[in-house]
Amino acid sequence: MKKHVLFVVLQLIWMTGFAENLRFKEFGTPIPARANLDVRWNAPTNALPPRIWVCRLLPRDLSPQIMSNLMAACSFTDKDKVIQGDMLAFNSLDGSRQLRVVASRGIIDYEMTIHRSMTNFVKNVPSERKTLKLAKKFLPELGIDLADIDKKENSFQSDFHVFDTGVVYFINHKAVTNTESRGIRFRRAVNGISFISIGTGGDGEIHFGDHGRISKIDVSWRHIEPSKLYATVTPETIVRSLRGGKAVQGFTLESLGDIDWSRVKSVTIKKVFPRYYAGGGRLAPSDWLYPFAALWTTVDTSHGNIDVEIDCPIIDETTP
Repeated sequence: MKKHVLFVVLQLIWMTGFAENLRFKEFGTPIPARANLDVRWNAPTNALPPRIWVCRLLPRDLSPQIMSNLMAACSFTDKDKVIQGDMLAFNSLDGSRQLRVVASRGIIDYEMTIHRSMTNFVKNVPSERKTLKLAKKFLPELGIDLADIDKKENSFQSDFHVFDTGVVYFINHKAVTNTESRGIRFRRAVNGISFISIGTGGDGEIHFGDHGRISKIDVSWRHIEPSKLYATVTPETIVRSLRGGKAVQGFTLESLGDIDWSRVKSVTIKKVFPRYYAGGGRLAPSDWLYPFAALWTTVDTSHGNIDVEIDCPIIDETTP
């Protein structure tokens, strides 16, 4: 069983966002233009859909039934409710539990304070299997269709990441770990395409603690409305984007150092995936959901090969 696993979303956390129009602007680490860059396409040419939607992200008002389910799961009643502008808040009398619902951003945020003690351990935290079962039962109660959860690669199974949180105590000179909760993290798929979200409307996590009681909810899940349908670009156009300075690179391991693109010998594109992204983050999320192409590549840096994700435009704005 995995202990104290810190789940890190490595893909695209370096993004600062797209423009509010459909132009793919530089963000993260831009790759400089280089007309003679040797780009080798070694991926299937039909990996991208022929057309893809740009979508609007809209508020998601929670129905009375969903609010009732949420209040019951977090042990709140109408007496605990406080309206604070756009936010609906619930507070327990002892201050140990808080629930915040922001419909305009699709946010549900609940946290229960855990009283840690060497003599009062959290008990009966559900197993990984039980956690998945509880989560799959609870998500529809929040109005989240399990069919909209992103799937594992080459699988029809939902891509839930299970993790533990806990505290290590030293008792009688021995390290004793008390698992305080076990949770799941998940993200959304739109028309089967992964939504790379950082609190912008397509991700979440739920923790189950003492005796399977919900101890934390952190969900951002907005209503999605298709806006315009665009033709996707060809592999040749993607190659031109890479050579023309219209692509950005993902992180590389610090031990490998930065990529000096002026010295790169070649870029081999091995896989191509369509992805969605909404910029702005949780505090100021964009109202637009944009598609892009994620390229899995091997870069010959002239002093060794590095596997790195490169992202570039996927739509042609002139052919809606």
